[in-house]
Amino acid sequence: MRRVLLLRPGGEPVPGADLLVTHRIAPAPFGIAATRTFDPEGAILVVSSRTTVDVLSAAGAAGRLPSFRLVLTAGAGTAKALEESGVKDPVTPTPPGAVGILSELARRGESGRLLWPRGSDADDAAVDELLGRGFDVTAPVVYLKEPFPSLDGDVLRAFRAGEYDALAIGSLAALDVFLDALGADGPADLPPVRFGVVGPETARLLVARGFPEPVVPKRPLLTDLIALLALPKEA
Repeated sequence: MRRVLLLRPGGEPVPGADLLVTHRIAPAPFGIAATRTFDPEGAILVVSSRTTVDVLSAAGAAGRLPSFRLVLTAGAGTAKALEESGVKDPVTPTPPGAVGILSELARRGESGRLLWPRGSDADDAAVDELLGRGFDVTAPVVYLKEPFPSLDGDVLRAFRAGEYDALAIGSLAALDVFLDALGADGPADLPPVRFGVVGPETARLLVARGFPEPVVPKRPLLTDLIALLALPKEA
């Protein structure tokens, strides 16, 4: 069994990996209020992270989510969180992530009002494209990702010493904080490890930054990613 380090901006541990949390997740009251007061009648909801669901649920703002006529998610973990909040049959397009969401909306010929609650580091490109297609988009920031000023020193020392075989990257924001804590600019400054991400969109962005092709699970789940990275390389 190979030793895996999981980088996440927030969230719970995943079996089979050591967790290093890189950010503090802080609710954004104005964005939460905008989500709470948005009229879901006849509108589309897009949710691209489980953290969004968790923050809205904790703030008591998730009660109206089941009332949207169509709910699209970025991955299976987000879909599960929405189902736990009472949303029936959320749609998770293929491929996962913004690319799949945009393609699914185009395939369905959708238009009209759309709510996309997001984190503070969300890329505006997808929202800009929807606006260009004529959607009436409301995209409030419902939580802030605040990088921790320092990370667990024992984990950093173990990673530098080559004690980990694989690095599971839960988000590129988490990777940036981790690299900064190590004083590294990219993969050439790291010990030899296998890299893994949950979706092809993140994989493409990672490779564009000079990293080797990462492991990507068939389902966009961290549990599946960890299981793959924990296998021997030749498996």
